Amino acid sequence: MHPRHPRAAGLGLLACLLAAASPARAEPPAPPRLSLEDFLRRAEADNPVLRIARAGLADYSAKFDRAYYAWLPSLKVDAVLAPLPERRLLRECVFGTDPVSALPLIVPCPGQDIEDDEQITADTEIGILVKSSARLTFPIYTFGKVEAGQRAARAGLEIGEAGVDIARAGLAFEVKRAYYGAQLTHAALEVLRDGRSRIVDIKQTIERELEKESGRFTSNDLRELGLQRADIEGSLLETESLEAVAWEGLRLAAGFELGQAFELDSLELEPVHVEPRSREAYVELASVSRPELRALGAAVRARDSLVDLAWRDFLPDIALVGGFGFAKGTTAEDNPDPFADDNYNYLSWGVVLGAEVSLDFAVLIGKLGEAQAALSKQRAEREALLLKVRLEVVERFGAMERYRKELVIREDAMKDGKALLVSKTLNFGAGLDTTAEDVLNALVKFSKARLKYLQTIYEFNLAVARLSRTVGVDLAVPRPADE
Repeated sequence: MHPRHPRAAGLGLLACLLAAASPARAEPPAPPRLSLEDFLRRAEADNPVLRIARAGLADYSAKFDRAYYAWLPSLKVDAVLAPLPERRLLRECVFGTDPVSALPLIVPCPGQDIEDDEQITADTEIGILVKSSARLTFPIYTFGKVEAGQRAARAGLEIGEAGVDIARAGLAFEVKRAYYGAQLTHAALEVLRDGRSRIVDIKQTIERELEKESGRFTSNDLRELGLQRADIEGSLLETESLEAVAWEGLRLAAGFELGQAFELDSLELEPVHVEPRSREAYVELASVSRPELRALGAAVRARDSLVDLAWRDFLPDIALVGGFGFAKGTTAEDNPDPFADDNYNYLSWGVVLGAEVSLDFAVLIGKLGEAQAALSKQRAEREALLLKVRLEVVERFGAMERYRKELVIREDAMKDGKALLVSKTLNFGAGLDTTAEDVLNALVKFSKARLKYLQTIYEFNLAVARLSRTVGVDLAVPRPADE
């Protein structure tokens, strides 16, 4: 046994030290695995459709706040700051006696030129005029106008909340369609790839038999295989394209970045569980839970309140009104007479009880008629929607029940197709009286049966989602543990 070369031993020790000193490479994090509920939560957290609906709700909320605080006092303030040429008071003097009345004759004092005071010259002093006024109006009694406006605004808030629910329900349906679509395309690809693999096996068997010239097969059998394989390859390409669309829909709904990986918690497509209900029970559920109906019901209440408000507009508004005024001109002489009208120097205030009423009856009657017409239209729209919802429930309940029954038929057909394929394949491998065409036909029938079964599950789940969207409640619930 030869001793190790000293240089080689040193290099080995150095390599070990470097390996120990270098940090271990961190494993990339595993892609998140999301269930259908996870996708729904992520979609509702931040989605443009919901942001639009929430903005509408915020608008209704602002209108409600404005109507709710309509009873608060209103304050209006005006202020002026302007240059002011000097303004002098007209001084009056007693100049003799009136010969007719024998009373003192009061005339402007000598040395005052009224016209000259109105002219601005180089000697005119320019000052500042500060002037402000305020008016505080406190409603005392409005004959129910404030309450009617608050009722209408509160109903508007319900409309905004229903609008968010409408957007959420529409988004949930699209997420479910993409989720079930991803499961369907994955399962369909497995079926098609399994069929392609079986065709390859049959082809290899035929080619071996042709090389041995056993006489069991001809070149036409290979051509038949080629035609069948072409159909499968075309179906594979189409299904892969649909799968890409479904996964892109999930990525957009969940808010993942482009290229960011994620996985489904389960790729197995299974029928959802729905508690049994009668058709009339679904109709009743929709009448109280459908967000569109709730929105129109609130709209009717809002229109009714607006009609009430239009009636009350014929009555006056009674309020306390407080006023305040102030003016100061730095170049205007202050008049000592408290009863004089001085626009440049004054301080005033006061409180009065006032009433305001509109006598423009043509406008008031027109507004009342418009409000009543809008209320009639809103009621008719709600009644029409009730009829439409009932028809939708009947239609979608029927579709769900049809696919529920078809699932049993398709599952039995898939089992029969599998048994037929196994039998034909065993006979073909044993060289019994079974041709390649028989095996191909059995394979095609089994594959179609599997695909039809998967398609029926997908359609059933979508039918449940559509019915849920119609009644306004998610009907898919966890399956009981004993099933």
